[in-house]
Amino acid sequence: MIEKSAGLPFTAFLLAGGLGLRLRTVVFDRPKPMASIGDTPFLEILIDSLATKGVREFVLLTGFRGEMIEDFFHRRKRDGISVKYSREAVPLGTGGAVKNAERFATDPTLLVNGDTFFDADLGALYEFHMGKQAQVTLSLYEVEDISRYGSVCIDNNSRVTGFVEKKQAGGRGLINAGLSLVSADFISRLPEGTYSMEQDIFTKILGENGMFGLCQDKPFFDIGTPESYEAFNCFIRRFFRRI
Repeated sequence: MIEKSAGLPFTAFLLAGGLGLRLRTVVFDRPKPMASIGDTPFLEILIDSLATKGVREFVLLTGFRGEMIEDFFHRRKRDGISVKYSREAVPLGTGGAVKNAERFATDPTLLVNGDTFFDADLGALYEFHMGKQAQVTLSLYEVEDISRYGSVCIDNNSRVTGFVEKKQAGGRGLINAGLSLVSADFISRLPEGTYSMEQDIFTKILGENGMFGLCQDKPFFDIGTPESYEAFNCFIRRFFRRI
């Protein structure tokens, strides 16, 4: 078992470079991960949550208005927490952004969507990942309707066997909850350039049998639409009493 006091043995890459077009009516003047939850940027809540679970090293993968993110966290120094930055000069997509930050990678590295909150047990995720000797381990969450998210298919050994695109199917199923552990070897084999990790890489490595999924029944929210953004605001007010 991992001792929380020792910290978790990996760096977290937070993907914070997207334009957030669907949320533009709410956060027209800032990057989507900096959307205000009360008086607190979503990205700060995300970092605080991961830090309480034992993450000590963070790399923020910035793009659109990245200087706003960097300026904010330069003023928010935390004891025992390191925050570094990897800014893309042009949009690189989720895959290209990770490759661009390869110099900061650990083995493994935690990839975190900058617009998703999933209260996962990271110690359990790490032990699962190492036990499977996985190249990629996806955090999965079960939802009533997969049509908005798309779904992930796994076999009896928790190996990922396929993906279903959003709106192609409905009903109950497993979704990618926006957290994944990836090996240093996986990152080293990523190509340079602009591409999506989910659509261009994950779908192509299914045949390698090195991608697994761990489902956890934990609170999950994304802030990708005005409706889901407001739902997360309500969650924070009700359960954390921070606002």
